[in-house]
Order: sequence, then C-alpha cells, then structure tokens
Amino acid sequence: MKIDYKKILPALCVAGAALALAGTFLIKHPAGTDRPVTRVSVILPHNDDAYWSLVRNSIEEADQELGDKYNIDIKIFVPQLNYNIPQMTELLRQQVAAKVDVLVIQGNEDAQFRAVLEKAHEEGIQIICVDTPCQDFPYDLYVGTDNRAAGEMIGRELARLTDGQADVAVVSGEEGYLNLEERLEGFRDALVDYPGIHIQDVCYDEYDGLTFMQLYHDLSDEADALVCLEGTGGQTVYHTYAQRDDTYRVIVGFDSYDGVRSGVLDGVVKQDTEQMGWKVVEEIAGYIENGRYSAEEIYTDIMWLTSENYDEVMKE
Repeated sequence: MKIDYKKILPALCVAGAALALAGTFLIKHPAGTDRPVTRVSVILPHNDDAYWSLVRNSIEEADQELGDKYNIDIKIFVPQLNYNIPQMTELLRQQVAAKVDVLVIQGNEDAQFRAVLEKAHEEGIQIICVDTPCQDFPYDLYVGTDNRAAGEMIGRELARLTDGQADVAVVSGEEGYLNLEERLEGFRDALVDYPGIHIQDVCYDEYDGLTFMQLYHDLSDEADALVCLEGTGGQTVYHTYAQRDDTYRVIVGFDSYDGVRSGVLDGVVKQDTEQMGWKVVEEIAGYIENGRYSAEEIYTDIMWLTSENYDEVMKE
C-alpha cells in the first residue's frame, strides 16, 4: 500500500507536539509518582522590583525544589495594572472556573473579589492568603507578617529616632487592606507610651508614586516626621532623591532597602519575602503529605533595617 505522506504529515506533527509536551510534563513531574497533580494558581497584585517580585522569586525557587517531588503545578498571574482589584477579580474568576486545587492571593475586602473567593471556598478550593489576610473570611491558611507587630515596631523605632517628640504624617496604600489597617493599629498602640508624638494626618496614596509625592510635600506643612506604612512611599522617595532632603526630620517605612542604604530613609521594617514564598510552597507540600497545614496562621520574620545594620541584616 502506498502511503500519502502529504495527508498524514499534519497528524504526525500533532503527535510529535503532543510527545514534546508530554516530555516536558515528565521532566517537571517524574514518571512513577503516585500523587495526582495539585494545581496551584498564585495571583499577585504587582510585579515590582522590591517586594512582590521577591515573593514571586521565592515561590518559584521553592517550586523548583519541591514541585517534582510532590507533583505541584504552580502558575503565577499578575494584573496588567498594579493593585487593580477588578483585574485581579477576573483572574480569580478564571482560576475558579478552571477548578484549580489551591488559590494563593493577597487578601482584600472588595465585595466582588470576596464573592468569587466564597464561591471557590464552597467548591472546595484551598485558599491561602499571603502578605495580607481577609477580614472574617474562612481562608485555610495565612502566611505573612504579623502586621500589628510590624506597626508596633515602626512606632517604637520612630519614638527612639525622635526622642519621643514629633508631629507625624502617616501615608498608607489604600483603604480596605487588612494588613495596612493592622499596621496602623499597631503603630497607634506603640505611641500610647509617647505623649509627645502626635499623629497629624493619615492619608492614602493609592499605591501611586505621583500621588505620594503630592502628599509628601503637602503633609510637611504640619509634620516633621513621615511614616510610610507600605513600600510605595519609601521606594518613591528613594527614586526621587539621590540624597536626603530637609523636608522631614525623620522618615521611616517598609521594604525600601535601597532607600535605607542611601540614607534617604532612616529605617524600614524589612519583611522576609523569601520566607513567605517558601512557606507557601512548603505548606502546600505538607498538606499533600499530611492532609493538613501546620497552622492556620504562619508569621514570617520582620527586622528593623538601618544603614548601620544593613550588611548584617541583609545577610540573614
């Protein structure tokens, strides 16, 4: 029988592509494992160069270490616009429709976002909050900073830097994020013992550098100390000024490591982003192995970073 190769060539190409994909799959998840694939979708709010990219890198590193052994398939999604909740909600909706096994998200209190999360929870999808928990929501695991403790830390350090005397402006990211509200509560708690420190304003920059810089200048009319409760503020100051200006006597914040090293900021709370990402993947592996997480809340380390202890802390 004469074979018409022109007719069967497309089928051969499809078969070859399928084998290539199967080979890739077997490299990631070796043949012989008796574990089904656990599909994990991670939805991060931002792909910055100072915080969320570090969390992402650590998730990917942990996946390289544990993914094959436990047959974990992790996909990471980021909205086109930073911290855009409608886009994150749509990504979440798509992953719920795909019936993944685990969702890893930064919590927020948006009603539509929470409604999709509730649907996921009802369908038996495991929900892990990283960095930010959800208020009064039955997620399965939280991995991240004890944000109240972080707020207390920045309050105590501000008191030390100002000798307990300051008029303070506070800039946060956006209302509705439990981690930021907990930091503010912890900050206020720490200042109870320092009657000479007065909070003049609490404002929100919506995670936007231009908005922050407008607040930076406006708030200095009444304040001589600036507290940034998330990374946008410190990063924006660092990228705007090559060296410290005289707008504020003291500036403290979160996660702006280069800002501390350059002296533009007096100190920041350093969150352990590497630990966050690794713990997320380790806990998923533990759930696969044991049918449970090691705890409902896992707090990762925080450290106070200054120019004086920079080399020591950054080695840890």
